[in-house]
Amino acid sequence: MAALDSYPGGRAERPASLSRWARLLLLGGALAFLGAPARGEDLPPVTVTDTRLEAEEGAASPGCVTILRPEEVRGEAKTVADLLEQSAGVHVVRLRGRGNYTVALVRGSTAAQVAVYLDGTLVNSAGESAVDLSTLPVESVERIEVYRGAIPARFGVSGAGAVVSILTRRPRGREGSVLVQGGSYGEWGLSGRYGNDLGDGRYLVSFGFSGSQGDFSYHNDNGTPWNPSDDYDATRQNNDWTEGNLLFRYQGDDGWRFRAEAYRRDQDLPRKASGNDRPGDPPGSNLDTRRLRLAAGKEGSWEGGSWSWDLTYGRLEKEFFDPLDPRTLPTPRSTRNQYDTDLWDLSGGTTLTPWKGHRVDLRMRLAHEALSVKGDYVDRYGLRGEYTQNATDLTAEDRIDLGGGTVLVPTLRWNRVDDESHLSGGLALEGRFSSSLGWHASWGVYHRAPNLYERYGDGALILPRPDLEWERSVQWDAGLRWSGTVAGGRTTLDVSYFQADAEDLIEFVMAGPYVGYYDNIGKSFVRGAEVEATYARDTWDAVLAYTYTDGENRTPGGNYGKPLPNRPKHAATLRVNGDLLPRLRGFLEVEYLGENWVDAGANLAYEDLTTVGLGIKWSLREGGVLTLGVRDLFDQSSDRKNLPTYGPSELAWYPDPGRTFYASYLWTF
Repeated sequence: MAALDSYPGGRAERPASLSRWARLLLLGGALAFLGAPARGEDLPPVTVTDTRLEAEEGAASPGCVTILRPEEVRGEAKTVADLLEQSAGVHVVRLRGRGNYTVALVRGSTAAQVAVYLDGTLVNSAGESAVDLSTLPVESVERIEVYRGAIPARFGVSGAGAVVSILTRRPRGREGSVLVQGGSYGEWGLSGRYGNDLGDGRYLVSFGFSGSQGDFSYHNDNGTPWNPSDDYDATRQNNDWTEGNLLFRYQGDDGWRFRAEAYRRDQDLPRKASGNDRPGDPPGSNLDTRRLRLAAGKEGSWEGGSWSWDLTYGRLEKEFFDPLDPRTLPTPRSTRNQYDTDLWDLSGGTTLTPWKGHRVDLRMRLAHEALSVKGDYVDRYGLRGEYTQNATDLTAEDRIDLGGGTVLVPTLRWNRVDDESHLSGGLALEGRFSSSLGWHASWGVYHRAPNLYERYGDGALILPRPDLEWERSVQWDAGLRWSGTVAGGRTTLDVSYFQADAEDLIEFVMAGPYVGYYDNIGKSFVRGAEVEATYARDTWDAVLAYTYTDGENRTPGGNYGKPLPNRPKHAATLRVNGDLLPRLRGFLEVEYLGENWVDAGANLAYEDLTTVGLGIKWSLREGGVLTLGVRDLFDQSSDRKNLPTYGPSELAWYPDPGRTFYASYLWTF
């Protein structure tokens, strides 16, 4: 159950190159982006880049913010991870392929450095290395906010300069909808929501059930790419999953709010494809996840400001099982592991306007977490199986209006975990050269404590390292924002440069064929640039995001100067939407990833990849919407290979199904 940021990194010198398809598609996408007739005064769907959040949040950030709205792509079989991929600066990695363990890296960070919040409460658990995005259902999500650079005070844990804030849909009174969808390789889904008035407030109930067989066909090189004579055609095995979730949310007119969520996911974990997936091969392992979250809180205001508090209880249960008999294995391995976490989280804060031109935010968070580990290794060797961790976070921020459209935001954070504490802080500035051209800049020092998972392992494959040091990172960014009219359409453009210098970076180190541990490997340096643009005219719109990332290992030794893994040097997404006919709307998506390395020794790289998706949405007269679509139209990902520094290309460890079709029907009442 090791986390994805477990793979320390490096690269060999291999120039990135666009394939002919990639060049043609990006050129065509650029032409569509610049010349498409579009949506008038409506905001472009899917992504909006802005420094100001909606008024209901009562907060702003001078940093880079991308707002993603799942409602705009509802019915397209998208996940939280799929949406995050459309934000500049974000790279999503799926450990065992689509539908499996999934994490986000932002601006070259590790996955553990990204703080994920759900309705204002931290999701990151001390019992996990990072947040598994595949277990966050999208049906109830109203919007996702991605913060890079300056982080608002309401996020007490800064996430080393990167925060993903997921906000579920607020109760609005009477509403209801049902969504039915299906797709290739046994993919299916049923979800819906219903809300109405309740007493002096409103409630909303949402549910979702989905799954997939994942049994696509592919060509298996049997782990010997130099010998095609032993290749065979295979069908992916042990690649299925099912999940279900239920959410209840209540918002009262008196400021009280309640939230309850139950989630269950049962999935089989596919083995590395090379040499596996023959008829009669032993089955793979499986992982069952259960999550319960209960929250209550209240908010209020007075003439000089506002206040709020929230109390959250969460329980996470994970059960891992491998049907192989450990006595038959060449090296003793864990085949059973139970991993349970209980969390209490109390957070609150106040926003004050003590004098003219200032808005002060004060935030506090207290958290207690208990971890219980049971399994083969714990029983066999009498290992410790009970752990606790206490955390305190205090944040103070002042938003100072300097006049002339210029704002200065100093932030101070104090984070304590058990007996150790560190002080972090930063400065952010934003201003305007003119009504259409603005600028922004930020600088900050961040600290992150090693969590229980990194310090004590999982009682099975991850060995304990209780003396890990805190990570420290110094980051800064600067950029320009422009808005205006191009070719008769409303246009926005945001360009930013970012840089981060980290010490005592925590990465995963292999200690044998099956086990490893987390360690402070040393230093890293990341720099890069982001571009986000939107265009809207008449009934058409387009969104473009591009990220350049240059991540380098600065630890003395054999990997010094080699780039970090799972940080693609080039990543781009383009989405174009438009009306084709009355009641018929089409969309095009293009994604590109280039120069992305797998391992610390720079021995293996992912092949560059360009995929294209197409779809249509037909609005029916009875209030329903029928969506038909295809992912990876040209079937590029199914042929993607791993490229070693020397020798022939080899089969990807976890191949992708490639071209897949989906259909859905959304009924709103």
